[in-house]
Amino acid sequence: MNRFDDFFRNMTDEEWEKFAVAVLRQVGYIPITLPAYGIDSGKDFLVEGQNIRYIVSCKHYIKSGKHVGQDDEQNIGDRLLQHNANGFIGFYSTGITTGLQKRLDGICNNHQYEYIIYEPQIITQIMQSMDTKILQSFGLYPNKYYMNVPEHEYKPLKCVCCGKDILTDQNIPNSIAGLAKCKDGKYEYVYGCKPCLARVKLYLDAFLELEQALHLKWLQGWENMIDEWIEEDGLELQEDFYKMRHQFIQGVRQRQLPQTDGTWYGLDPDNF
Repeated sequence: MNRFDDFFRNMTDEEWEKFAVAVLRQVGYIPITLPAYGIDSGKDFLVEGQNIRYIVSCKHYIKSGKHVGQDDEQNIGDRLLQHNANGFIGFYSTGITTGLQKRLDGICNNHQYEYIIYEPQIITQIMQSMDTKILQSFGLYPNKYYMNVPEHEYKPLKCVCCGKDILTDQNIPNSIAGLAKCKDGKYEYVYGCKPCLARVKLYLDAFLELEQALHLKWLQGWENMIDEWIEEDGLELQEDFYKMRHQFIQGVRQRQLPQTDGTWYGLDPDNF
């Protein structure tokens, strides 16, 4: 069992349906209807994507370990006609049986319908590109921010101005890092509270939000950009530049999120 089994297992059936809406939105589907309590007439909700109208059927069988079979998805063709849909999406917390797959293949081949099955492996791949805050709202982990080290091994990362630990839950959203120009014209690597660094002139007025740095790809993108500035713009650096840079990276790693736990506001730094 892995941590995503626990994540899926802890959701109720209603939460699983709402989670399905969030996941399908992430991959480009537009909800036409949303899940509602009561009889669903063979669908949990409707979405549209690439000019195809899909009925979405959610099955949350992970607690029993049962695969979704033919008896769980009856009259699929009739349901598609009833809801004027030409596509079927199964959003399942377990896999499907061979029997159900053959039935879906038959219906879609004969009637030119489309079908897509979202099983746990596919869902967890999509989660990597989702907004971490959305995943948190469904219970991915109990605290607002992740902790990678035991409490007794944790080392504070202190603001270069006031000395506050910027890695505490309350300070993370109010902290940044950047390159500050000193009086001698050289640059130093700085990190700290936003109010403290508001008085500091940062190179190109650019900075990294600490919440961004908690996502590995965002931190890597920032560090690559700094290397480009140094090489292409010929920045002169203070003697402790790389020491401060190393301290920041090492500190952030203590609270960095697993790469499978989404990204900052669902954005990819490569496309930002």
